[in-house]
Amino acid sequence: MNIWVAFGALITGVIVWFLLVRRLSTRSWERHGSSVHVRHARGDVGEVGVPPARIALWVFLGVITSLFGLFISAYFIRMGHGHGAGHGISDWHPVSKPPILWFNTAMLVLSSAAMQLARRAVKSNDRARVRGYLFAGGACALLFLTGQLAAWQQLRDAGYGLTSGPAGAFFYVLTGVHGLHLIGGLGVWLKSMIRMRTRAVELIEVRLSIELCTVYWHYLLLVWLVMFALLLST
Repeated sequence: MNIWVAFGALITGVIVWFLLVRRLSTRSWERHGSSVHVRHARGDVGEVGVPPARIALWVFLGVITSLFGLFISAYFIRMGHGHGAGHGISDWHPVSKPPILWFNTAMLVLSSAAMQLARRAVKSNDRARVRGYLFAGGACALLFLTGQLAAWQQLRDAGYGLTSGPAGAFFYVLTGVHGLHLIGGLGVWLKSMIRMRTRAVELIEVRLSIELCTVYWHYLLLVWLVMFALLLST
């Protein structure tokens, strides 16, 4: 097991991520799912059941859970556990973790909390609060991504490049894949923000989009906490 296996999985994950996020952001989240909620809110019974977007999101989360599970497994194997244990693997040298990662973690926690508050504000039909919490959630997510880039720069300055060793390479891959998924979520978040600025659009029409964004944010926060704990412990 080497870093090229991880890069192969990364490429596969990016392709799957692109196809699924494109479908979620252009079909289910913005059209089918919202229309279902609008019909239910108006008392129409022409269509019932779980919105397609909700099902698609859970399928998507299952796919990326498998992806991150593969990376974590490869991480432990490359460290010398499992089949590699006792066979002379001695090139694993843990990298020092940039302190800014703690700040980044706090930003992602705040981002997830703001998205949850936006979700609750939709139920209260408070348009101003929804818009404010959505903006705060996206802003904190952007600060998280900016902090991750700063962490990369600090690692490079400390002499840990992408090819300096397996531990450093895995750090870049794990944080990079997580960042890519967050960028995909920000694309849907941006569409929701743009729709919120249109007064003709009712809150109920963006309710499903905000709800699924919130679930996605909570999931990415959970993934990051697991990864962060893993990096700190090794």
